[in-house]
Amino acid sequence: MDSPLAQQVEKILASAVGGFIAKATVKKNCEIIGCTPDSLSAGQLQELAAYVEKSVSFFSGKEAGTEVADKIRNLVG
Repeated sequence: MDSPLAQQVEKILASAVGGFIAKATVKKNCEIIGCTPDSLSAGQLQELAAYVEKSVSFFSGKEAGTEVADKIRNLVG
């Protein structure tokens, strides 16, 4: 079961890329930053957002990537 934080990130991503891709994107980008969706912490959100921004920008355009990354960064003030 993914952490509540990972679930929030997936929900944000799903609005831009769909649920299936969102789950895969969270999993892959967590691996890149050295964690799993289960162990994702608030302290890792900034780094995760940077990688997610690149992924979403590639598939959905830079504007969508930036918007998603900003929402992820704002999950924890």
